[in-house]
Amino acid sequence: MEKLKCFLLIDDSKATNFFNKTIIEKVGCVEEVIIAENGRSAMEFITSGITPEIIFLDINMPIMNGWEFIAEYQKLEDVFKKSIIILMLGAELSDAERKKAEESIEIKEFQQKMLTKETVCKIVSKYFSLSNFTNT
Repeated sequence: MEKLKCFLLIDDSKATNFFNKTIIEKVGCVEEVIIAENGRSAMEFITSGITPEIIFLDINMPIMNGWEFIAEYQKLEDVFKKSIIILMLGAELSDAERKKAEESIEIKEFQQKMLTKETVCKIVSKYFSLSNFTNT
């Protein structure tokens, strides 16, 4: 089966990362799921040459939060900025945060923090054409 190369989960919750990685692996649409527990670690992955097709990004994290990650991501050279960024929400955004997210061209959509197989399939189908991937 044709697969995407890499997804990046950026979240400081080990439980959330474990759950989401398990769901993504069950869908079977990607070769590797990388986990970063903060934005700084994620930037290190990206600038080392790892270009994930999809980044699932939490907002509230220590060291470098989601907004700080987006600000640093925007500064990267275009060669590093080929990812689809999905903002993961554990709670509703404030009006100011929602406006900030909607104005960011990097953030493509919002999803609940805990993924489902259906959500992963929908995202992959929406942004990528995998010839043998069916939205199951």
